[in-house]
This record gives sequence, C-alpha cells and structure tokens, in this order.
Amino acid sequence: MPAYSAKAQPYLDAIAESVFSSGKIRDWLIAGTPAEAQYLGADILIDEQRKRRWQKGQMKQPFWANYWCGKDARCTCRIEGSKGLESDAIFFLRSRSERVLAVHVEFKHAYEAFGFGQPEAYPLRAECFSKTYSSRPTVNPHHDWITVLFCGEDTLSDERIGNFQRVITHDEAAAEMPRYPVRRIA
Repeated sequence: MPAYSAKAQPYLDAIAESVFSSGKIRDWLIAGTPAEAQYLGADILIDEQRKRRWQKGQMKQPFWANYWCGKDARCTCRIEGSKGLESDAIFFLRSRSERVLAVHVEFKHAYEAFGFGQPEAYPLRAECFSKTYSSRPTVNPHHDWITVLFCGEDTLSDERIGNFQRVITHDEAAAEMPRYPVRRIA
C-alpha cells in the first residue's frame, strides 16, 4: 500500500464505517446535493458492492476504496495530461424507488494540494462510470452520481472545489463521525 494510502486510510476507514453503519450519516453525506431529495433514507449496498468488487478474490485495499479508471492514457474519464485516474472511495446507495446512487469520495489532508486536473476529473469520472459501468466489471450498476470532498479548511479557498457537489471539512466530519481521526496530517 503506498504511503499516501497508509496516511489516509484511517480517515477513509472512519468514513466507510460511518456510511455503512448509519442512515443518519448517509443522509448527512448527501445533504445539499442534487441527489438529496431522491436518496434520503437510502439503503447502502455493502454486500452487492463487496461481491462485485471482490468477484475474483479479495484485494489488498478495502472493496469500497481506490476505484481506478485505468492506469494508462486510454482512460477517457480524466482531464488530458492529468494523473487523476481514481476515486478514493465509492459508496452505492439504493433509494426507495430502486434507483442507485454512486457517491464518489475524494480525501485531501489539510494543506494537501490538488494535482493537475484532479478536482475537474472527479465529476467527469463519476459521469463516465455511470455510463460505462456495464464494461467495468468491478463497478456496480447505478443511475446517478455525486462527488464529495473531505478536506482541510485551507482548501475552501480553492475555487476548484466547485467540481464537488458536497465539500466536508475535517472538523465537520469529526463532529459527525465518532471514529474520524482528530489529528490532522499536513
């Protein structure tokens, strides 16, 4: 596991644990997004996601983490010249009307800068995945998508955060999620 993942993993684990265990957290996660009205009270697709992601065997990373577009230039779900090829986490929610939402999560430590094209690629990749899931054996079928950023207060001044439908600071996350680490890694 790369050093970045080891540093981010406790935060991402806390997010996943909270999303998987609490409808209140799922509702909070999508609050204020275009998906909120349709997906309030949605169920989480833990078993379906794990089965699809680990169909050929368990991976090193958790089943909800590190969804890669592709590791080469053939990936069309990114900004040309960028290295933004993966979503840190994706969670799938099913509404009462049986629609499925993919929640793409990006995690940034406080004072960690975006890479070239990284924030711009998130909605591009999320939309692409919603149209190409049938050719991506590890991505659950879904109808809708949103992008969520977890970041430090310093990132709020970056206009590129507008590429995310929901922006959650580490302080906000720590206030809502019991196991979210309080210590900030710069």
